[in-house]
Amino acid sequence: MSRSRALNRFNRVTAKKRRRSLRADVPSLNQEFRSLSSSFDHSLDLLKDAQQKEALFDLMEVNSNS
Repeated sequence: MSRSRALNRFNRVTAKKRRRSLRADVPSLNQEFRSLSSSFDHSLDLLKDAQQKEALFDLMEVNSNS
């Protein structure tokens, strides 16, 4: 095999390995990103707390009227 052909083949093989390793790492990166982004977004927690407080106040109001 000539030197340039061997070099091209080596580059193809290393690129293939690099792509495989990147594809294998992407799901873990997505999980890390989701956990980081969810720690910044507290809107669902705030909505849930507000609904629980409203339900509690409604129950207290019903009990005080009885």
